Amino acid sequence: MSEDSKDADTERSRGIKRVRQACSNCRRKKVRCSGERPSCSFCTRLDQECHYLRENVWDDWDPVGQVVGSSSVTDENLIARVTSLEAKLTELSHLNAFIPALTNALGQRSSIEQPSLAGLNDLWNERSPHAHSNETTSPKRTLQSSFQELPPASVLEGACNTFFHYCHNQPYTFFHEGNSRQRLLNGAWPSYLLFAFLASAMRYSTDPWFDGKHAAALEEYASNSWKLIVTSGCAVEEGADTAVVQAISLLAIIDSAAGRRRAAWVKIGLAVRISQDLHLMMEPDVNLPPIEQEERRRLFWSIYLLDRFVSCSKQRPPAILDADCQVQLPGDEADFRQGIYKKTDTLTILGTGASSAHSSCKPSQFALLVLMVCVLGRCARYMLDNREGTEERAPFNPSSEYVTISSVLLYYESFIDSGNPVDQAVRQGTHKQDLQIDQQMVGHVIFTRVLFHLCHCILNHPFLLRQRVISTPAKTPTTWLARSLETGVEHAGLLTKVFLDAKNSGCMVAGSFYGYCLLISGTIHALYTHSQDSELQQESLENLVCDLGYLDDIAKYWKNTTLIASGLRTFWSHSAKFSVLLSSKPLLSSFGDSELDILWTSVDYGVMSDPDKSLSQSVAASTSSPLAWGMSPWKEGNDVGDPITGTDNCHFLPESTVSENAPSHSSTQTLGHAMSISSTQPFLQLNTIFQSPHAYMDFGISEQSSLSPNGVQTFPHTSTRTQSLK
Repeated sequence: MSEDSKDADTERSRGIKRVRQACSNCRRKKVRCSGERPSCSFCTRLDQECHYLRENVWDDWDPVGQVVGSSSVTDENLIARVTSLEAKLTELSHLNAFIPALTNALGQRSSIEQPSLAGLNDLWNERSPHAHSNETTSPKRTLQSSFQELPPASVLEGACNTFFHYCHNQPYTFFHEGNSRQRLLNGAWPSYLLFAFLASAMRYSTDPWFDGKHAAALEEYASNSWKLIVTSGCAVEEGADTAVVQAISLLAIIDSAAGRRRAAWVKIGLAVRISQDLHLMMEPDVNLPPIEQEERRRLFWSIYLLDRFVSCSKQRPPAILDADCQVQLPGDEADFRQGIYKKTDTLTILGTGASSAHSSCKPSQFALLVLMVCVLGRCARYMLDNREGTEERAPFNPSSEYVTISSVLLYYESFIDSGNPVDQAVRQGTHKQDLQIDQQMVGHVIFTRVLFHLCHCILNHPFLLRQRVISTPAKTPTTWLARSLETGVEHAGLLTKVFLDAKNSGCMVAGSFYGYCLLISGTIHALYTHSQDSELQQESLENLVCDLGYLDDIAKYWKNTTLIASGLRTFWSHSAKFSVLLSSKPLLSSFGDSELDILWTSVDYGVMSDPDKSLSQSVAASTSSPLAWGMSPWKEGNDVGDPITGTDNCHFLPESTVSENAPSHSSTQTLGHAMSISSTQPFLQLNTIFQSPHAYMDFGISEQSSLSPNGVQTFPHTSTRTQSLK
C-alpha cells in the first residue's frame, strides 16, 4: 500500500475531512487548510484575511453529497453568478442555428455515393432542420417563416434551377453549371456559399415553400452568408479558395442592387483582394482540369465586370487595373460547357485596340463583353470624374482621351457587328435542341450591344460633353459639337431599340445594370423632348416612354431600378430648364448649384441607386407632375389603364418550363412594349414638362405605329434620324 493511501486511511480513522479547495494564504504558504468559512484556522491564528479564489456550490459539496462549511447553494453571490451565466447563454442561443454551417466551414464534409436527389436529401438530414419538410405534400406544412437555416433539398434544387436560368451569364459567370450541380450533390459547397447562392435566386423564385416571403428570405440568407464568412474567418485564412470569392461577389451584387453603396463597395474590394491573393488575374495552373481553369478565368472577369459597373459614379475609382489582368479572356460558352480548352487573347492585346499584336481568333461573346466593360470604365473615368486642376486636352484634340476611346469603339464595332439585327444574332447558334432560346448563350450578346451604345451615350451625353468642353480653354468647333450631340442621341435610340428587339426575340433582359443603361439613354431622350425639331422631339418622346416601361419591368426584381425609374421621371419633369444643353454653340454653363446637382445625379449610378440620395428624394415633389412620380402605362396599381387589354404585364422574363419555381407570366403578355392609344396619350400629354399643347401628339393610327389584332398599338422605332451604324 502506498504512503498516500495510508495517509488517507489515517485521516478517515481520525475523522479528518479533506478540503476540496484551500484558501489563498494556505495555497501560497503550502500548508494544509482546514477549509472553514469565512476564515480557516490558519488565517484565524495569524489574524489574516481569508480569501477563497472561487466560490461555487461544488466548493461546499463533498463526494457523497454532504454539505460542508457554513455556506450553501443559497449564497447570494452564487445565485447572482448563475443568473448572469443563464442570461449570457440565452443571448448566445441563436448561434445554434449556425452549428451545421460552422461545422461545414471547418472542413467536415459529407459525401454520397450516387449523385441523386435522394442522396441530397440524406445529406441534408445533417445540415438542415427542415430536411423532412419535403416528405409531405401538404402546402401548409411546407411554408417557412424563418430563414436562418438551409431549406430542404427539393427547395434548394429548385433554387439551383432558377439561378442557372435567370442569373447565370446575366452577365456574371461565377460557376460552371455542371460542376456546380455535382459539387452541390456531393455536399462540397460551404454553407456561406449556399446561403449567398439562395439569396441570389430568391428575386426570381416563386417556390411556395417561402410563402411569398421571398424578399425576407433574400435578406436573411444574405445576412447569414456574411455572418458565416466573418465569424469563420475563411476570408482571411491562408487556405481560402474560390468559394469565398464567389460568395462575397454574390453578396456585393445584392447590396449594390439594394442601394447599400458602402457595403457593396467594401465587399467588392474584399473580393478583388482575395482573387488577387489567389492569383486569379494570372493564368491558372496547367495541371488543373480545363473546366476548372476556365471557371477561374470567368470568375475573375465577372469580378472585373462588377468592379467597373459600380465605378460608374463620381469618386469611385476601380480597384482592378487593366495592366494587372494577365489572364486570358473568356473562351467560347459551348467549349466551356464541354470542358474544351482553346487559347484566347489577353486584355493587353485587345484592350486598347491599338496593340501591335494581332488577334489570334475572334473573341467570344463573353470576351467582347469584357472589352466593352473595359471601354466603359475609361468612359466613366473620363466623363464622370471631372477633376479640377488637371490639364486635359480638348476632346476634339487628336491626342485626347475622347478621340482615343472613340477609335477603340470603332475598332470593336467590327467584332460586335452592331448593324446586324438582334434577332439574327440570336438565331445564330443560341437555340437549344427544342428550339427554345438558350438564355445563357444569348445573355452576353445582348449585354455587349447595350454597353456598346452606352459608351457612346456617355461619351456624347449633352451635359457631360459640355462639361468637358467648358473645362478646356481651346475654342470648340460648332460642327464638331453638333456631330457629337447627334451621335449621342443616335446611340440612345439604338440602345432603346436593342431592348425592343431583344424582347421581341424572346430574350431575357433583366439584369440590374440595365437600369443604368436605360437611365443614360432616358436622360438624353428627355432632353431631346424639347428639341426644336418636331420630328426628333416626338421620336425622343416615344423612346423615353419605352425606356420608362423597360425600367418598370426590370424594377420588379431590383430595388435600385425602382429608384432609377422614379428618378428618370423626376428628371423628365424638370428637363425643360436644361434644353440649352442641346445647342451646338459652346456656351458657358448658366446653371446654379442645385441644377448642376440634379444633372450630375442623373448620370451617377451609385447615387441613383441610393434610396437616401436618389434624384427622386432630392427634388421637391411639389414641383413635379403626378406622372413624374411613378405613373406608367405598365406600372401596376396606376390609374392609367388599358381599357382594351386590361393590365399590360410586359415582363422581361419570357415564359420557360425550366423549373416549377420560375416566375409565372400573364397570358396577355405581348412581344414588345404594347401601349394602347388611350393609355399612352395621358401618360405623354399630362406631364408638366410641356408648357403648351403640342399638336403633333396625336397617337392615332399612322405610318409610324401599328395596331395589333388585339387592339394594342405598338411603336416601332422609326429610322428617320436613328440609323444603324455600318
